[in-house]
Amino acid sequence: MSAVIDTNVLIFDTFEDSEFHIEASNGLDSIEKWHLPDIVFHEFIWFFKSEDYPLSRARLKIEEYLTHEKSAFSQCTADDVRFASKVSNYSEYNDFIILSIAKRLEFPIFTFDGQLRNKARKYGVQAVKV
Repeated sequence: MSAVIDTNVLIFDTFEDSEFHIEASNGLDSIEKWHLPDIVFHEFIWFFKSEDYPLSRARLKIEEYLTHEKSAFSQCTADDVRFASKVSNYSEYNDFIILSIAKRLEFPIFTFDGQLRNKARKYGVQAVKV
């Protein structure tokens, strides 16, 4: 099975003391191919910045996900931007980019975000069950 991976999965997988670390790690282990949208890496870096995480360690973690044998870097297209730009407020934009990529690739989404799961359901995108 392939899935589009949300940022929170990478965050929970990265930090062993996080609330859903085991679920994130086990979920990633069970997925054969991780489609990692470009926006996920931007959010991941912004998270590290907000936590004052050392840049050198952030680079290593980014590289680890980029080069993992299961990883596929999924770039945003003009159609993804069009889809996401129809949001009702700016705060939904990043989620809608991820959702659009999942919809376009026809893969489920792996996320711990309940609101994103609901949006996915609304647009006919499955969510990975952990």
